[in-house]
Amino acid sequence: MIMIRAMTTVPTMLPAVAEAYRRVFRPPFEIPFALLGNAALVTAAWFLVPAQAHDWLFSLHGPLAFPLIVASWMLGDTPSTNVAGLDTTKAMSVLEDADAFRTWLLARSIVLASLVGVPTALIALAIGLQGQPAVRVVATCVVLAILPFGVLPIAAWLGLLLPYRLRTLRWRWEHRTDWRRSVRWALLVLAPFAIVPALATVVVLPSLGLAHWVFGDAPRALTDPQFVLVAVSICGTALLTGWLGLCVAGWLRIRRHDRLADFLQDPSAG
Repeated sequence: MIMIRAMTTVPTMLPAVAEAYRRVFRPPFEIPFALLGNAALVTAAWFLVPAQAHDWLFSLHGPLAFPLIVASWMLGDTPSTNVAGLDTTKAMSVLEDADAFRTWLLARSIVLASLVGVPTALIALAIGLQGQPAVRVVATCVVLAILPFGVLPIAAWLGLLLPYRLRTLRWRWEHRTDWRRSVRWALLVLAPFAIVPALATVVVLPSLGLAHWVFGDAPRALTDPQFVLVAVSICGTALLTGWLGLCVAGWLRIRRHDRLADFLQDPSAG
């Protein structure tokens, strides 16, 4: 039986972030491929689908809404949810230590947030060069940098409740007779595409709804100061939501400890 080895020292945030970056940029590069693939898909949908389908697919509209949509869909994949299954060795090392676990989860959020926030902020800047007010562009860039922190800690709950290992499609095909495991895997692969954009919408919509109630026909009729206030409200909501998400994730670590330990110690788990 493989025993879980707890970390003897809790890493500080900077080394934890550096380690998370190294994990992202080594084979099989599943995280960069997932982010780029989702960005390409949502960009194609934004510009190519008919107007009626566009309104059904996207709850936000306007030029500066596009980078926010791209950000939410870039995060909408298994790297955001399957936190234990994508790096079982690291998950094993932090499972026994609350501080190490929280540092690891926050470091993952920082790395994913930077990989999403930087390119989508560049998109917002490119849009801003086409006549958008500078203050709105800057406010949108700040939202893009902060929004993932409100989404990722909650998205991680799914991976703590229902983790699965990173396997090749060939391995999945060879084990297709275990239909329960195959169906479970398929559902967990598809779930982030619905769950993560929905989380981003939940973080953003309260501020937009409040703006509509206070200022009128928001967001298109907002003045620049009002737009900044809405952006600050979204950032505050994201930070509060992310903090609550980390707290619940810590509770799930305790609540699901034995089942997570069994999963992490089972090399044959799917």
